Amino acid sequence: MSQAGRQQQARSVATRDRLIRAALDEIFEVGYHAATTHQIAERASVSRGALLHHFPARADIILAAMETLLEGGTAEIKAASRQVQAGTLPLSDFVEFLWQLFSGRFFYLSMEMIIEARNDSALRDRLIPVVQRFHAALDAIWVEFCDAETRPPREARIILNLTVNLMRGMGVQTVLRPDPDYFRDMIEAWKAVLPLLIGGPAGDAAFAAPRFRARPEAVS
Repeated sequence: MSQAGRQQQARSVATRDRLIRAALDEIFEVGYHAATTHQIAERASVSRGALLHHFPARADIILAAMETLLEGGTAEIKAASRQVQAGTLPLSDFVEFLWQLFSGRFFYLSMEMIIEARNDSALRDRLIPVVQRFHAALDAIWVEFCDAETRPPREARIILNLTVNLMRGMGVQTVLRPDPDYFRDMIEAWKAVLPLLIGGPAGDAAFAAPRFRARPEAVS
């Protein structure tokens, strides 16, 4: 490829990235339905023709925005998880990190698109594989998170997914319950419980139930 061709390709990639970032900013500020392609193009400082070149339909840029959002979230979670494994980030701070992630911009943007997908089957069908990849990436992170001698992969996934679902559920509540003390109590309680689930007797008891003993092949 010629230098001119490489420069054109770089400009095209930069324009696409700017449009995706603008879409995320617009959706976060005004909501899914109010975020029009015209406003997105204007925020990105590109022509509507340039937007249509990269994203012929509104659903196309929404899909790209969701992919970018979840890829960024995955990278943040992986980085924090590795800090915990390296001993540079306390487990309690990891809980705080997840709380901030699932009660802030990342969470609200994903909820905007998930709620819309509930009533838009075409959008839902396109978003499901994107979200499945995110969940698969999380499961891979969780498997690495715990020492396999302490918690086999399946148990590690369950424990950390419990944590994520707790944070996500509290994130939903923040919309109509502006009560920081209420959430703080639960966060502090979970900070005390999580180490016991990962490496203590509470975890041993949780996974001693017949359902977990009956499926040893699932932990490999």
